[in-house]
Amino acid sequence: MLQERYEKHNLEMQPYHHYLREYQNMDPRDISRHLEIPIDENTGLFQVKFMERNYTVSHPDLEIHCLGEEDEKAVLCNDIHAKILLLRYFTEGDRMEGTGNLLSYRDLPWGEVYYRQFYGRCIKRLARMFGNRLDTFQAIMEGLKGKKREYGDIAYEFQFLDKLKLCFILWAGDEEFTPSAQILFSDNFPLAYAAEDAAYIGDVVLDYMKKKIIAVEK
Repeated sequence: MLQERYEKHNLEMQPYHHYLREYQNMDPRDISRHLEIPIDENTGLFQVKFMERNYTVSHPDLEIHCLGEEDEKAVLCNDIHAKILLLRYFTEGDRMEGTGNLLSYRDLPWGEVYYRQFYGRCIKRLARMFGNRLDTFQAIMEGLKGKKREYGDIAYEFQFLDKLKLCFILWAGDEEFTPSAQILFSDNFPLAYAAEDAAYIGDVVLDYMKKKIIAVEK
């Protein structure tokens, strides 16, 4: 078990250090211009919004602090996958305003290739976690300042990072059918992330939501 934990941690840290080195070698002003991310000229800190929380991010050491919430509770301060996703966006992403249209995972470049993994890892997990907890799902989505959409039995669209949005959709289970779900992406996602990244995005959001279940259902 110890070896498994070590290997898993090591696999996570390898890409983290790789993208961190790329980030450290970049000019922060170039990142700010390219992605239109605000940077404070006095402190040199980026200002980013991640899952409806405002953060400051330093360059080159990637010191992250949450504004309005304790760092110990903030996703971007603690989740290694969230940090990797931020670094991926800073170093390789492109920014575009979304048109309001939403894409399924299969619509993403290479999405068809990785769909089975994404379906099992994210879509089925969403259905399993909240298919019989629609009220809990609603409360958590409203905590993320999600906007209701007219899909399924309940659906919310919310901001993941910058102008990138996700839409989580649920169909409740009953005596005949098991719960089902769908995850959609704003149409600017393909410029920001590869299809492989979307599974990690699902992990980050669903891990956050899992932690919120107990607090909401008290």
